[in-house]
Amino acid sequence: MKQGILATCLLFLLCGRGSAQQQDSLVIELYTEAYTVFTPLQPELRQRPAYFCSYTRANQPGINLALARLHYSSDHFRTSVGVMAGDYSRANLAQEANWARPIYEAYVGYRFTKKENIWMDAGVFPSHIGMETAIGKENRTATRSLVADNSPYYETGLRLSYRHNRYWFFSMVALNGWQRITAPFNQLGTNWGMQITYTPRSGVTLNSSSFIGKVQEAPGTRYLSRIYSNLWGVLPVSERTQMALGWDIGLQETAPGTAGTAIWNHLQAGVTHRLHPEKWTASLRYEQMIDRKNVLHVPALNNLVPFQVQQATFNVDYRPLASVLLRAEAGWLHSPYVVYVDGNQVQKNLFTASLLLAWHFRHTRVHP
Repeated sequence: MKQGILATCLLFLLCGRGSAQQQDSLVIELYTEAYTVFTPLQPELRQRPAYFCSYTRANQPGINLALARLHYSSDHFRTSVGVMAGDYSRANLAQEANWARPIYEAYVGYRFTKKENIWMDAGVFPSHIGMETAIGKENRTATRSLVADNSPYYETGLRLSYRHNRYWFFSMVALNGWQRITAPFNQLGTNWGMQITYTPRSGVTLNSSSFIGKVQEAPGTRYLSRIYSNLWGVLPVSERTQMALGWDIGLQETAPGTAGTAIWNHLQAGVTHRLHPEKWTASLRYEQMIDRKNVLHVPALNNLVPFQVQQATFNVDYRPLASVLLRAEAGWLHSPYVVYVDGNQVQKNLFTASLLLAWHFRHTRVHP
């Protein structure tokens, strides 16, 4: 699999070097995010629930993400490489080979014509699904949503994208799996995705992303068919307030001997208000995940109950400098079943208080 991706990347590199003209840009980025998540009623906890792959520690400090990125682009060629460490990479890439776990992204791309903004990228790149990313500062809320941590942050394969104008963006991807780097390369033709984004005016974004393919729930098990749809939109409520809405639905073939098709749903709504144009922001989020056949997660305390969770969070952000972001968040998790540990007892609710500190450095150099 590694040899196939490297050969494809080399081909793009050779094509791009002969075609680059006019302005070239080189961007260097550094990012780190420290955090601590308190559970006031359960101080003995050391890990958040297993369905989270971001900010996984509880009642102890941690580094969620430490990232270094290098991006180069010209008229007809672009490449981006990012390496990372931290709790996010340890949790979300646990099934990958050791050599792949530090990879945030590693892809090359070639633009076919000067007149049309059509690109073909090959390698490991950010997922086309979802409105959130693994980089905390790029998201409205301090912590990630249930659906973000249970859908792809990254993907591996080929991506064909076309930006028709400032309103419309289209892309199609051929992938080797559902958020995998080290999956067999022969799976590339069995997993497909599509994204359509419409931005009619500033502050308004409507997006539809989809996936159809085969997934393997554990090494050595049978591949199961999966269809996934992700719809989200960002709409202005006022000059300083935005609303974000999202709906995700997944359908998956069940294992042999199990009747029916597994279906899971996720709904979310959020409001972000700028208290101060440059310094202060507040965000409120509510979401609900319903996964009755435990495709995404099997509750550790009781594997006979479905993965059904509600979450509500409220966070306040303060930006003392352009490169520094401080975030404080209060959160509430609720399940209709007793799935949270509280000493010698189990509970239906989990309360959290989170503090996060993010630092970002970016340097851009343009060559005429």
